[in-house]
Amino acid sequence: MIRKLLFFFISVLVFSCSQPEIKIPNVKHVIIIGVDGMSVGGVIESSTPNFDEFIKNGAHTFHTRNVMPTSSSPNWEAMLTGSGVALTGVTSNEWRFDNYNLPPVVVNENGRFPDIFYAIKRSNNSLKTASIYHWDGFANLYDHDFVDLDFDCEDEIKTTQKVSEIIQTEKPNFLFIQLDQVDHAGHEFGHMTEKYFESIELADSLAGIIVDATKKAGIFEETLFLIVADHGGVGFGHGHETLQGNEVPFILFGKAVKKGYEIPPAVNLYDVAATSAFALNIGIPQVWEGRPVECAFNGFPEPENLIGNFMAPTRNIPIISPRKINGEVGGLFVDGKAVVTLESEGRDGNIRYTTDGSIPNTNSEVYIQPFEMEHSGVIKAVWFGNNGSRSNFSTGYFRLISENEKPKVSYSIYKGTDWKQLPDFTKLKPVSEGKIYEISIDEIQEKTGQNTGVVFEPTININKEGEYTFATKSDDGSRLFIDGKLIVDNDGDHDTQEREGSVNLKAGNHKIRVEYFNGGGGAYLNCFYSGPGIPRQIISPDSFK
Repeated sequence: MIRKLLFFFISVLVFSCSQPEIKIPNVKHVIIIGVDGMSVGGVIESSTPNFDEFIKNGAHTFHTRNVMPTSSSPNWEAMLTGSGVALTGVTSNEWRFDNYNLPPVVVNENGRFPDIFYAIKRSNNSLKTASIYHWDGFANLYDHDFVDLDFDCEDEIKTTQKVSEIIQTEKPNFLFIQLDQVDHAGHEFGHMTEKYFESIELADSLAGIIVDATKKAGIFEETLFLIVADHGGVGFGHGHETLQGNEVPFILFGKAVKKGYEIPPAVNLYDVAATSAFALNIGIPQVWEGRPVECAFNGFPEPENLIGNFMAPTRNIPIISPRKINGEVGGLFVDGKAVVTLESEGRDGNIRYTTDGSIPNTNSEVYIQPFEMEHSGVIKAVWFGNNGSRSNFSTGYFRLISENEKPKVSYSIYKGTDWKQLPDFTKLKPVSEGKIYEISIDEIQEKTGQNTGVVFEPTININKEGEYTFATKSDDGSRLFIDGKLIVDNDGDHDTQEREGSVNLKAGNHKIRVEYFNGGGGAYLNCFYSGPGIPRQIISPDSFK
């Protein structure tokens, strides 16, 4: 009896729902087009006539945040369940329904956290649900008992063909589509590359085919489309803890949606499920964190008490060139010359910048034309609108050294098998050794790969005694030692992430040792420091002795 009562109360908690007070007219079908790895910058810089049309005749925001960590499963799960990692327990791509570390806060009768399919069927069982996806891992993330039409397709083309077929023959009321090719391009060729842009342009064309299918099926006028992504990326990784990785497009399109409307902040990926339920007049489970983006629909006002609405759109953030595919903006210039260009899509305003690492304000230098850096420095740039709005800042790290300067960073490369963490390098024999300019894998890219470790050993000169903060940013693991003492521990098999540590140093020379490994997939390493009179920056070759 106690077990039965407990299950009853859990069921009530799971499905204590709030019903929309006003039903959105003419929405009988919701189609979510989810594009894995499609960043805001990728959409802006690609040729996307369909997405452009949806934005022009619908509502959008380029400020949608995903959930942490910036990997696929936690973020697709957020879209499906209206909730973040802390509630769902989906912490990584390795999560499985029958194998997890963090249990969900509540479960339905099947032992799963309540997703959008469950909410729809429990609210109105007559509605037809469908899931059609490209990535096999997507299947782990929802309760298949509440999905009427369920298809795992081989590639993005076959996925779209199946979607078109199902729309025309079955006319589902709720359809979730997952396309995976953009994520593949980001990992294989690098984000913000031509191949990456081509993959987004393909996604745009596939979205056009899907919309056309609703017209052929005669349901276009009654359909709400939502285009969204799980994460963006930096270099060859997901861009963990970066704006490029953690902001994604969110586009609503359909007759019920305001035209040309830019959704005010803040939207999160777990608002996808809540917005879908709201559009279909479905009750929203009490346990969900997500909120419907009501203001995007005709007849609904903007939310009250908006804060921070003077932040300019993401596209106004200045772009600093030259840029790198994998790594930080800026770069190493061995000939001692670097011409910097700043660009922004912002209008009725200007770009202001600094070269000392400080955040620009309204008194900072106004950018007029490309300029040449005279020495190593950290550029920060902000777009200021004439109406008082401003963008976030962008950062570029420039290291300038004479072409006569000799490399001073000793490196040793090691090979292993199936590494998940840093090995004991003292027990391994290096396969290659030499000297380079920086503590980075950029100069030895052709010598590294999967299951590769590198040890870097330079000497740094500290001019002023005080507390210094060092950081490694790596994919996969890294550690940094100063004079034999561990300062930064960033070990493990992970996407690009940054960890830091501080130490008091006396003026003079100090030994640095950085250990790094790449187990597989994306590879990245950069080392930063800051201290008395030194803004946070990549450790420049001119500081080595």
